[in-house]
Amino acid sequence: MTKLEKFGFIILVSASFSQAVDYRELSRWTSGSCPPRDNCRLIGDKSFAERNCECDQFCSAFQDCCIDAPDSPLWRIFRSRSTTCMPYGNESSVGAYVVGNCPANYAGPKKVKDFCEGHDDFEDPFFSTPVTDVLANVTFRNRYCVECNRAVTPSLKSWFISIKFENLPTHYPSEEFVWKHLEFIPLLKKWGIRTSRRFYPSVFIFHKPDNITSIRQCRLNLISSCPPDFTRVGLKKTCELYTSVVYSGERAYRNIQCAVCNGENPRHLSCTKSQKNNEIENDPFPSLSHPFEMIVDFNLTKNAEENTTENCETGSVMDYFLKKCRRIECALPNYTFNNGKCKKN
Repeated sequence: MTKLEKFGFIILVSASFSQAVDYRELSRWTSGSCPPRDNCRLIGDKSFAERNCECDQFCSAFQDCCIDAPDSPLWRIFRSRSTTCMPYGNESSVGAYVVGNCPANYAGPKKVKDFCEGHDDFEDPFFSTPVTDVLANVTFRNRYCVECNRAVTPSLKSWFISIKFENLPTHYPSEEFVWKHLEFIPLLKKWGIRTSRRFYPSVFIFHKPDNITSIRQCRLNLISSCPPDFTRVGLKKTCELYTSVVYSGERAYRNIQCAVCNGENPRHLSCTKSQKNNEIENDPFPSLSHPFEMIVDFNLTKNAEENTTENCETGSVMDYFLKKCRRIECALPNYTFNNGKCKKN
């Protein structure tokens, strides 16, 4: 049974949702022309940016299926781990699905669970950076998530960190200067450059290495449910049933029903984001007068700083922030990695 058939069934059994009748009626609810972007028969080989939903065999697992996408039994396998839509790169509306939670039966340190699930203070960028298991094709939000999911393996590859600085004076920018003066301020939870006059905070942006191709892209900040006090059951269920992204200004909704139950007027919805919003989103630092950027790659085994010959042993990688080589290790001090688990000494 496709999402469209389920959608029709909900309409038949729920008199509380009488505004939608079929797929053609859904299309008429928008001010744009959605079918080429949200109909599996018409999407073809369109890129992620050119479509508003997915039609592949894994879409049920990630809950991003178009309304006419066929159901697949594979969703039960791939929903075994809770996934999170993680921002990365320079586009604020596109993310990647990652393992971003600890399993329900996790009984380890609370700090590891908190840091895995989005409350990281970024004091240790090596552990805070997303990683991909290139053999299992699974990406984790950070190494804390790796640890609590008992997925530590030599096949983990770190994503890149782009370090950008706000209004850094032009006579400062050089990688040598940055590494010499870079420090972490716990009160601000920020890395930055401290001089005798002020502190210049940095901004971290994660980037996927080109040789990691197994990620699944997702749509960030998507409003995918009705308010808790919304009472029209049919509309509420249909909002949660399928994906066909619509926009109202800067807000993105999973489908028309999600937009309507959140108070949007169907006549003001569009199937594409306005070009003005796209231009703003694609430049995350539009107001910086002297932006400076450098890339950090934790997969390297050699210190990239000038005037040094320090190399890491096989199985270790260079941590530029702590200025040392690091092997497979546990996130917290006084814990030792043994037989696939971190155990307290």
